[in-house]
Amino acid sequence: MTMKKINIFGTSGSIGQSTLNVLRERKELYDFIAFSAFNNVDQLIADCLEFKPRYANIGNEKHFLKLKDALFDTDIILSYGKKSLLDLACIEVDWSMSAIIGFAGVEVSLRCAEHSNVLALANKETLVCAGSLLLSTCKTNNTKLIPVDSEHSAIFQCLEGERRKDLKSITLTASGGPFRDWSLKKMKSATLKQALKHPNWSMGTRITIDSASMFNKALELIEAMHLFELKFSEVDVIIHPQSIIHSMVNFNDGTTLAQMSLPDMRGPISYSLNYPKRLKIDLESIDFTKINALEFHEPDIEKFPALDIVEKVGKNLDLGVIFNAAKEVALDRFISGEIGFLDMANLVEKTLEESSLITRLMETPQNVPNILELNKLTREFAKKLVF
Repeated sequence: MTMKKINIFGTSGSIGQSTLNVLRERKELYDFIAFSAFNNVDQLIADCLEFKPRYANIGNEKHFLKLKDALFDTDIILSYGKKSLLDLACIEVDWSMSAIIGFAGVEVSLRCAEHSNVLALANKETLVCAGSLLLSTCKTNNTKLIPVDSEHSAIFQCLEGERRKDLKSITLTASGGPFRDWSLKKMKSATLKQALKHPNWSMGTRITIDSASMFNKALELIEAMHLFELKFSEVDVIIHPQSIIHSMVNFNDGTTLAQMSLPDMRGPISYSLNYPKRLKIDLESIDFTKINALEFHEPDIEKFPALDIVEKVGKNLDLGVIFNAAKEVALDRFISGEIGFLDMANLVEKTLEESSLITRLMETPQNVPNILELNKLTREFAKKLVF
């Protein structure tokens, strides 16, 4: 049996670790090619010792010596920095997991789209910032793009075997995060510690805060538009506190299909890895006798203005680069204590209105250098905004 060649970019993060948990159950079936992490060198070392990939990259150069010392007696080829990381993404493999958080993962995803048979995409920023480019790259290289976000995996699964012209709309579900039942007044003084207490999912710091502000859901809305060729009016968001239904597809005949499972990212990861098969993994099935109710609520736009602001991007998807860069800066400034929780939305809205950035966007075609430059200019502007 031919072993499946595997890349995992963002090994040390929550998605990367969940991916390794899935792969661990049938480790003998895979040839591990490249692993990467940015700062968490200890986790990368542990994963390399266990899975023995051919290559390992640490993003932050200051950790390279520790990585080298720990793995000196292995045959693993070690590197550091962005250039070497992008080179690793150009190795021809069967399956690549793109799980680097934020804009930092965009170029890696685009390289994987050229050199992987299957791109398992957990980096939503690639579609938000370079959706058209990614989709055309996948088409040109005959790469199968399978989303790993639980919501988009759900939609992908529900659409299997269906005719695209029968699709009416999709509904993205959102847990509502830790502030689901908070008043707007109370949210104004929300702390970092409070924002990190997600009720349903165990995730990294940045994505957990994005979930609390619903910016994560705003990004997913744009992601869905690209993935499933939808208009903004054909995607809606609904609060579903139990996180059992991961998203729904609505058809022209009034039928709605929903994908349901307990909240665990190993499910979507396994689906992308084994597609079109569904192989058994160590996941608990839903016991419907223990579920008293499944709740659904309209999101409060005043409390979660990200869902309102994103409409501008929905009407012009090229704005995704500006939207995401401003969001990432806002997140950094909230984490550092420089701005308040609700200030994040104000920062993103003001940045989206900056005429110099809009002009720059309109004057340049969407390619990697221009996307990188617009991202840089947006960050410079957003860092200087005063509240």
